[in-house]
Amino acid sequence: MTAESAPRRRGRPRSVPRTDSGLSTREEILAAAARLFGDQGYTETTTRQIADAVGIKQASLYYHFPDKSQILRSLLKGTVAPSVQCAAWLRDRTDDPAVALAALTRYDLDGLLRDRWNLHVVYRLLDIAETEFVETRESQVALRRHYRELSAATLARQGVDPAGLPDADLELAFGLVEGIIAQRQWGDDGSRVAYAEAVVRGCLRLVHVPEAGIAAAVDAGVALAARFRAETGED
Repeated sequence: MTAESAPRRRGRPRSVPRTDSGLSTREEILAAAARLFGDQGYTETTTRQIADAVGIKQASLYYHFPDKSQILRSLLKGTVAPSVQCAAWLRDRTDDPAVALAALTRYDLDGLLRDRWNLHVVYRLLDIAETEFVETRESQVALRRHYRELSAATLARQGVDPAGLPDADLELAFGLVEGIIAQRQWGDDGSRVAYAEAVVRGCLRLVHVPEAGIAAAVDAGVALAARFRAETGED
């Protein structure tokens, strides 16, 4: 085949050779942006820096994302929504709120531990405009509500009237799960997994599940979480 007849490759050439990362260009952009946002802040990071970190032209970056704001929103999108979907899915799969709470907790923790973009760092940035978080915060409110409802239902099942408790008591399970974000900063892979398993048990203890029933509830919850991942194509 002559040079004249050789098919042209579509798209702009990269500014440096692509490394064999196994990621698509879009995913490489997200990974580079998350790293730069965490290292130097959202405001100080430019699309040119992101493109340089990936090894592509700035114009190629704009093929995937029109601006820096859309990169951030793509990073944040879906970090909470899958857990909200899992909570809704669980309503029709078990009538035991303790099992549902264990399943949601385990699924949520797994998602936080698999956080490929290190968004636990991005979430803590102080220079991100409030508007960038609107969609994510709406999902967080919904997820928090699911935790409250499951906590209240489990307490009621144990003979405790949730209406007689301070509101903060119904927030404890959600807060304990969110604590895994901070744990990621000081734990290794092994301790994170062990900590996550302890959090699931801890959430059940917070809502008065008897110690003798915790293991069975956890096992059933883990099975449901795995089933949800399988049905949604995550595994």
